[in-house]
Amino acid sequence: MNSNDEPPLTGQKLKTRKRDEREKYDSTAFRDVFFQGFLECGTDLEKITKWLDGSANKLDYRRYAEPLFDILFAGGILAPGGRILHDDDDSKVSRTDMCVAKVGQDQLKPFYQVFCKLIRQYKYLEKPFGDSLKKILQFLEGFTFNEVVNLAMITGIVLGNGLTTPSCLTSLFEDNLVKSGISLEFVTIMFRAWLKESGIDGISSGLKKAQLDNRLMEFMPITKQSPESFDKYYRVNGLSEIADLQAEVEELVQSTSAVIEPQTQAQEPESSATEAFSEGTTATQEAQEFSKPLLGDVAATAASAATATAATATAAAVTATAAAATATARNQVEALNRRMLQASRMMSLASRIMSLASRMMSLASRMMSATSRE
Repeated sequence: MNSNDEPPLTGQKLKTRKRDEREKYDSTAFRDVFFQGFLECGTDLEKITKWLDGSANKLDYRRYAEPLFDILFAGGILAPGGRILHDDDDSKVSRTDMCVAKVGQDQLKPFYQVFCKLIRQYKYLEKPFGDSLKKILQFLEGFTFNEVVNLAMITGIVLGNGLTTPSCLTSLFEDNLVKSGISLEFVTIMFRAWLKESGIDGISSGLKKAQLDNRLMEFMPITKQSPESFDKYYRVNGLSEIADLQAEVEELVQSTSAVIEPQTQAQEPESSATEAFSEGTTATQEAQEFSKPLLGDVAATAASAATATAATATAAAVTATAAAATATARNQVEALNRRMLQASRMMSLASRIMSLASRMMSLASRMMSATSRE
């Protein structure tokens, strides 16, 4: 056997380094350890926060992020369709009441702090957090009314503080949620909580970034998807800010349409004028060809007259084009004036925000000064 030949592997046992071995994914085992930790902490959210922080490496949050947030939001692991996954062993606990869906509304803000500290400490959980919330919203039909209220309120708090993006709300466009009215009930409660956290400016900014500012109407059942119904519903439910926001969006859409439509209409007379000129030129050529063998000078005179007629048609076409261009320019100027007015309002709002920020910085400076003296 040549020394360069590799020995056969048959019958030989290959050694695997311990660091290359990976445990089998077992979400139920993760859940059981998680519940044991929650049982030791009781209902004290501060203890739960400390336990979560200290258990990150042991429980491998990077790998088990989905069941982690399933439990924190819904109290257990969510199976396909949104139901809580129950263990075959009846002696094992499948759901805990220490979750967003089950706690009292007075504990929702402290529960937000649990999420906030967890995600700030472990940045890799930020995306799984948003994905889990999006999944939870997709399965709202599997929750009770009170649980949906809690989930809507925590969503408003989370969005109001920028812990995730409003793109999670696209789950609420599902036909079954819209038709049943769950989507509308959810966003109504959510907007109230969101307004308390960041005001209408925060809502407007967040929706625009997620490209949802022009889709608010889609949360309503199809029979109510009209500007009048939208405005009435939100004002009756104490959300006039949302009604005003939608009115601004509709006004912007109308102003954009007003600019585009005249441009389209201006192209029509220009096209007609071009066609008329083409037809006149064709008629002139036919008259000249037809007149040569028959009428001599008289036919030539008639051909010249046809040429003059074509020239007149061309002049009319140029005039129509100029008139259309003037109308388009006028509409564009009006649209520009409206946009300048909107920009002026935005600048005024920005000025107020800067003034408020300056006051807050001044207050923070005084507090730091007082702290240093102490």
